[in-house]
Parts: sequence; structure tokens; C-alpha cells
Amino acid sequence: MEKVTVSTSSKYEILIEKGLRKKVKDLLPKKDDCKYILLTDENVDRLYGAEMSAELSEYKVIKYVLKPGENSKSFEELQKFLEFMAREDVNASDILIAFGGGVVGDFGGFAAGIYRRGIEYIQLPTTLLSQVDSSVGGKTAVNLSEGKNMVGLFKQPLAVYCDPDFFKTLEDQDFSSGVGEVIKYGVLFDRELFEVLSHGIDKNQDLSQIVKKCVELKRDIVEADEYDNGKRQLLNLGHTLAHAIEIKAEYGITHGRAVAIGTMVMVRACKEEGIFIGEVQQVENCMQRNNLPTSTEFSVEELFELIERDKKRRGSYINEILIEEIGKCRLQKFDFTGLRQLIEKGIK
Repeated sequence: MEKVTVSTSSKYEILIEKGLRKKVKDLLPKKDDCKYILLTDENVDRLYGAEMSAELSEYKVIKYVLKPGENSKSFEELQKFLEFMAREDVNASDILIAFGGGVVGDFGGFAAGIYRRGIEYIQLPTTLLSQVDSSVGGKTAVNLSEGKNMVGLFKQPLAVYCDPDFFKTLEDQDFSSGVGEVIKYGVLFDRELFEVLSHGIDKNQDLSQIVKKCVELKRDIVEADEYDNGKRQLLNLGHTLAHAIEIKAEYGITHGRAVAIGTMVMVRACKEEGIFIGEVQQVENCMQRNNLPTSTEFSVEELFELIERDKKRRGSYINEILIEEIGKCRLQKFDFTGLRQLIEKGIK
């Protein structure tokens, strides 16, 4: 079993092992008079619900099942879930388990953060994207019609349990969505990781070491900048455009696939500006070998009205990530005129 310790405002461990879901009952905190709220979605419940219920049969467990997809990250769904917990008399001694992908983790973490001013929660992520990214670092949120993740808070989990065996049952697009986020880590921080990904990876491989590498990279950033005031903003590579694409597509494209497009646009734009010293084709080939899109059907005009309302906006400017070479990026402040000019150079 691999173990990564995260030392933030609260210290916790990320455990990584194939088959770990069959050991959850032995990993859970031993607390008197504690019940567990198992939050999941319909897809995960169909595949693993019975198995997890059996695994947790020694504990008092109540289950709540969301519809899959970003549309569940709404205030309407949040209110339903909070009222469910209140009816079930969930209290400060109880623990929520977010058992699913990024949507379940974001939604569950936010609910845990605001219910009774905060209860503890554990992340049990089931997708590549959620294991390498969204389950680590304590960012939680729900969406507004005006934008993605517009209402949220920082709430570090009690623990994160990663089982790469879950990847085998992912749909191909959901798996490639996670690869989009892994490629982002390579472009940002680690040329060696990028080279591995350039050959393509498969959901049936043992990806434990790739998960561990990404978690360690994110751990280092989060420990240095827990509340996203500086260096952590580097993790938003490709995200400004990605969130706009997701909203414009009415969430018909998965997050990581949109991030792949956003990253590719920034690679092209930085090359045009003379910032990126690498080969654009090298990054494009990496995306394509992992079944990821590299362009968008939407125009700059269509996307920019959403970009101007991005949650990362700070007054009249926004921080964007520029790519100098594979494994080396930097933050730069842009006004929206300058950002639009940059994006226009990258969209094709």
C-alpha cells in the first residue's frame, strides 16, 4: 500500500492500493456512536453499491444516491441532501463518505463543510480524475447557472482511499477525462511523467504509481498554498477555457476532456507568443494517443462571455498559466483584453 501524507490545516493520509475498496471497513476510524453517510451516484451504486454495503455491514450506514453528472451539483440537490441528513439525525459525531467521482466528491465535501457548521468526511474516489486531482486538497463546491464551482469552501477530508481497480469499469471517455488531468501535471511540473503519458496509458494497466506521482505533486502545491492565493493557481492550467467549454456544451463534455482542450489552446498560444520553446505537435500527439480532443467547436466570442464571469476573476484581471516548456510553467496576470488576444492565438 502506498501512503501520501498531506500536512495542511488538518493532516490526513491518502492511501493507494489496488483492491483497497475491500479493506475500507478496516480503515475507517473507530468511533463510538458514529454512523456513516454513504453518498454516491447511480452509476457507482449500480456497479459497487451492493459490494460496499456488504463491506460496511458492521457499521451503521445510511445511503444517499445522486444522479450522475454536473447537474447534480446544484442548490436544489444540495438542499435535498441536507434535509435528508437532518431527517436521519446526522450529527457532529458522524462521518460522510463521498463514494464516487469528482461530482460526488465536490458535492459531498461542500455539504460536509456547511452541515451543522461542519462534519467530517472521507473521500473514496472512483475515477482517475478524482483520485489524482479533485479528492486532494480540500476544494469543494457546487455550481450556479452563471458558472461552475461558483459557491464553495475549503474543507480538508479526514482521509482519501484510492483504489485504481475502479478504473477498469470506467467508460472510455471518463477514463480519458482523468488522463487529461494527468497530462496537465506532466506539462506543469514533470517532463518524465509527460514522456510516460506520450506512449498512451490504458485503464487496465496498474496505474498506482501514476496516481501516487500526481497526488505527491498536488500535495506539494497544496501544502505550500492551501487556500489558492499563489502557487496553487498553477493547477488551473487549461481550466479557464475548460469551464467555459463545459458550460457552453451544457456539460456534454467531461471536465478532463475540456481541460485537455484548454491546455492545448494555451500551448498553441504560448508558441505563437514565443513563450513555449517545445514542439506543439509533441503535446498534440500525447493528447491524441490518449483519445483526448485538442480543439473546440466554440468560437472565442461564445466562450469569452463565460470567461469574463470565471470564479478566478479578481476585479478587472485574471491569473492565467503560461507554458514555457514541458515541466515548466508560470503565472501571469492578464486583463481581459489581453487574455482574449492570447486565447485567439491558440484556438483553431
